[in-house]
This record gives sequence, C-alpha cells and structure tokens, in this order.
Amino acid sequence: MPQPTKEILVERQNFMQTVTDCVYTPSKFSEIFLDHKLFPYNKEYVDCQDRFIVYRSGRQVGKTMSTAVKTVHFAFFAPLLQETVKNECVIVIAAPTQNQATIMFDRIRTLVVNNDFLKGYIVRNTQTELWLNFLDNTGVSKIITRATGETGTTLRGYSPHVIIADECSFIKTDILRAFLPSGMATKAKVWLTSTPFSKAGYFYEACQNARPKNPEGMWQEFHVTSIQNPLIKEDPTFIEEIKRLTREEYVQEVEGEFLDIGDALIPNSLITEAIVDGHPKGNTRNYMGVDVARTGRDETVFTIVKVDEDNQVFVEEVMAESQSNVVNVAGRISELVRDYRLETVYIDETGLGGGLIDICREQGTPARGVVFSLQEKALMYKNLRLLFENHKIKLKQVNKLVYQLSYLRREYTENGIMKIKSDEHDDYPDSLVLACRAVQGGDEWHLLPVGKGIKKALFG
Repeated sequence: MPQPTKEILVERQNFMQTVTDCVYTPSKFSEIFLDHKLFPYNKEYVDCQDRFIVYRSGRQVGKTMSTAVKTVHFAFFAPLLQETVKNECVIVIAAPTQNQATIMFDRIRTLVVNNDFLKGYIVRNTQTELWLNFLDNTGVSKIITRATGETGTTLRGYSPHVIIADECSFIKTDILRAFLPSGMATKAKVWLTSTPFSKAGYFYEACQNARPKNPEGMWQEFHVTSIQNPLIKEDPTFIEEIKRLTREEYVQEVEGEFLDIGDALIPNSLITEAIVDGHPKGNTRNYMGVDVARTGRDETVFTIVKVDEDNQVFVEEVMAESQSNVVNVAGRISELVRDYRLETVYIDETGLGGGLIDICREQGTPARGVVFSLQEKALMYKNLRLLFENHKIKLKQVNKLVYQLSYLRREYTENGIMKIKSDEHDDYPDSLVLACRAVQGGDEWHLLPVGKGIKKALFG
C-alpha cells in the first residue's frame, strides 16, 4: 500500500489543527466551516463558554444567526464541550409558538444543509428535529425545536445538554421554572435570547441578576443595541424606520432596554399569554381590518383573523405596505378577499379611508367603513381588551403588532370617556381592532362579563 506523500501529510496535519482551533473558538468554526463572519459583538457572544448566558438586544443585530452558529458548533463538538455528553447530545430550542421556534430552527438547518461538508453528517431531518453525527462520528446530537404553549407540556421528557429559550421575554415564568431544572443532571448550558418586553418575568430577572451588574450573578449578559450593527449605517431604509419610532419604541426595540409601562390598555401579561399556538375548531369565518396610511403614518396595515365556532379569534396574517394610494390599496384588498375568502373587511374611513370605501364598493368588495370617533374607538378597544382577558384571542408570533399593543395607554375625559393613547403609532393595533370589530359586527357580539360582572369587564 503506497505511503501518503509529504504534501498529503501536511494537508492532513493542517486540517486537524484547523479542527482543533475550531473546537473552543466557535467564531473560527463559523468562518471556516460555515463561511459566515460574525460581527465583533456577536463573536464575543458565540465564543463565550459560560454555562448560563442571557442575550438582550434591539432588532436587526444578528441574534438569531449568531445563536444558530453557536448551536451548530456545539452539536458537532458536544463531547469535547460538555463532560456529561457521551454518545448522545440533546439540544432543545423553546419558543412561545412553533412559528417562532421555526425561525431559529430553519436558520440552523440552512447552515448545515447548504454546506457540502457538514450535510454529510445529517442523520435525521424533519420540520422539528435535526440529528447530526459528531464530527468524529462517535455519537449524535439531536437538535429539537418545541413551542412552550400555554403549559409547557411539549417540553417534558427531555434531559437536554443545551437549553435555548428564544424570545424568552414572551415565555411564561412558571413554564421556564419548570423546564430549566430538566437540565440539572446533564449540567446543561442555558442560553436565553430576546428583545426586551416588560419589567417582569424570567428574562427580566435574569438580566437584572446578570454580570457585570451583579458580579456574583450566575448569568453572563450580552446587551447589544441595533446601532451597533455596522450595516445599519449602510441601510437607509432601516435608518428612516428608526427615525419614525416613538421614544418608547426606540428605547425598547433599538436600544434593547426594558420599559416600565403604566396605565397599559392591555397588560403585557395578557399579551404574552395570547402568544401561543392554536388551531381553530370547526369551520372558520375570516375577516380583515385595514388601517390606511395617512400623514405621519406611512404604512397601510392589513390584519386578517379567523374566528372558529367557539368564537376564538386567531390572528392569521399581519401585513403592511408603505403606500397610501387608495386605488392600489383597493386592489390589494380585493386580492386578499379572494385569497382568504374574507366575509367582511372593516376599513378606517377617517381621511383617505373614505375614498377607499367608495372604490371597494364599486369593485363589489364586502367592505364596511368605521369612523374612528372617540366613543367608537373606545368601544372597539374595550372589546379587544375583553378578548385578551377571556383568552379568546391567539397571536402567532412576536412582531410589530405585539409591541404596538404593549404601548397602548388609556386616559379618560372629564365626562368619563376612555381615550386611547399611543404617541400616534397605533396603526397595527387599529388594524387588529378593526378586524375584531368585524367579528363583533358579523356575529352581533356583546361585551362579555368577566369575573363578578360587567363593571370589571369595562375596567371598573
């Protein structure tokens, strides 16, 4: 048998040295194996070997991709990184809904599947699980994605070596407190990642008790603002979007800071509880609310809801377009009516909406206009609040709608009429409340009593 040449031996030696360097430096693994170069702030996060890590950030900082890189690296080198790993490593990704969990899982799967070398290590590849052989083929890593749901039952039965809680701000505290101990026997690493939401819950507590603020804390915190992303300066669209944000939106969504929101119309706890997977029961009726762009608000928002036979409301789609041309908007509405078989479309006919209603009716679209008077808006938002209080509404994912809902405030006039306040950025909630107004109008709903009676239901 011919002996390998000197060049081949050198090549093998260099390869082994490269692999060795990648074991404890995931950012190098990212560049060499995944062909992905991390920003400096994410390189620090990905290379961190601490057991308990919390990553708090604004939007568009590469949080999902960086965590995906960190996960893929651990999956291939697990026996060298965790003493409790023998022939099998279990990595569980938990998120409030399956839709949300899939976002990170798809990023992980794409990194592996699109790599000619690494895809040869795939053992199993489904919509919720990706099994990979260790790089030395001595065992397998199982990357599993699960939605926490309302109770966390889908997370039971695992003994994970790595626990990843994505969009952790929106996962119920009691679910996390019950799930995290499942990694005690394996000395699991725990990575919490999220944009901040309210000053409550497990994610907030972890950030408050993290290093360097608390030198003796068990959590190592990475806090990244959107402005730290060097590509932001090259993205005029995102810069313009930032300029349009309210102070609260900027602090929370760009700077990644927690807000203490008082007098909230819909408490953050109710919003968080509504972010769960759900499936309509029986036949559904489909409705849409449209908030038309106007001065200072350059997005027309379309919100589609499905209502099942138990009158549960499922927010199916939320779309926005940066235009206010009523002819184009009418055309878009006509398309959505056809695609989603909408029974009724409710449109804010204040301002440009009036002309839109006329065009829609000429086209035969089942559209109805709503004038956002003070009293009408108060009634619609009370109805929306009741849907949240009675757990009659379900949201698919964390998005702009969720954040704008959290910024809504209520004030009262001298004669006791409730006013909705949101520093003018309420186009997404207005679109939702219109869709739910369509539900109310189409089914002749009434305000539902809560607890001891209607007084509580109306914020008494």
